[in-house]
Amino acid sequence: MDKSQIAQKLSGFYMFSELQPSQIELLANGTRLVDIPRGGTLFNRGDKAHGFYLLLEGQIKLGVISPQGDEKVIGLIQPGESFGEAVLFLERSFPVYAQTTLDSKVLLITREAIFDILDNDVTVVRRMLAAISARNRQLVNDIESISLQNSTQRLIGYLLQISADSPNPERLQLPANKLTIASMLNLTPETLSRVMLRLSNAGLIEVNGKEIVITNVAGLRNFE
Repeated sequence: MDKSQIAQKLSGFYMFSELQPSQIELLANGTRLVDIPRGGTLFNRGDKAHGFYLLLEGQIKLGVISPQGDEKVIGLIQPGESFGEAVLFLERSFPVYAQTTLDSKVLLITREAIFDILDNDVTVVRRMLAAISARNRQLVNDIESISLQNSTQRLIGYLLQISADSPNPERLQLPANKLTIASMLNLTPETLSRVMLRLSNAGLIEVNGKEIVITNVAGLRNFE
């Protein structure tokens, strides 16, 4: 991908959509494409942040590994989403690792390139802060869910969240395998399977691999 193609990708990204062509060109000069195969590592916990990232294709898993070797998945990054902004501003190392779950293409926007833009364009500042705030809000929601909800409520909330963002709210495609979903919801894979079976037996969902059909949205929302 040459600089003109990178510039085109950047200009289509919400955060940079109001920049002038000359600004996009400067930003593209400080941006490089990173191709990572499935299972590859973009960065590890403790690595220094040299910029932030925009996912073009594939999927990125953010997580941590406990001293005992257990994995906790913090989130999944989908195409069109950015990540790493907060660490860039704090000038600290990454608190999580980033690993691809699919063959992925990522744009690395360097610290120098984005700071030059931020010094001269308040719109980008506002949009970047909005992205960071939205991600922080999601983390608060996740902590609240893990702390206050039981396993069934967590899965129901997750399915309803996917449903709200889906073009077909009754037919969902899980964004990752069940092991990853279980980790995100702070459940064991066995517990996740039991809860899915319980909801299926109640006539609320149908499970076919990674496809979930919600057969009774109101019933699912009110299930206890």
